[in-house]
Amino acid sequence: MSQSWQGGSTTRWRALRARVLRLDLPPAARPRCAIGYTDVCTDEATCVDHIIPLHMGGAKYDQANCRPACQPCNLARNRRDHTHLAHEPTPKRISSW
Repeated sequence: MSQSWQGGSTTRWRALRARVLRLDLPPAARPRCAIGYTDVCTDEATCVDHIIPLHMGGAKYDQANCRPACQPCNLARNRRDHTHLAHEPTPKRISSW
């Protein structure tokens, strides 16, 4: 989890997410993924992407800084656009006892 989300989801964020994803509409009328990486895009917007990332000064609750995205594109954008960040450590194996 990123440091930006350590506090968890808030009522304010859930309301903004619903507006960006237009959850009040039937699924067929909802916005599609606005990122559209051709190699991973599912076209079904289930996430909200911050156009200007929070760690670069983007506003968390500004609807103009948010766009609908599918989860694979949102994750791929984070990997592609933030390659200057430190490499994440390899996950540790969890014992199965």
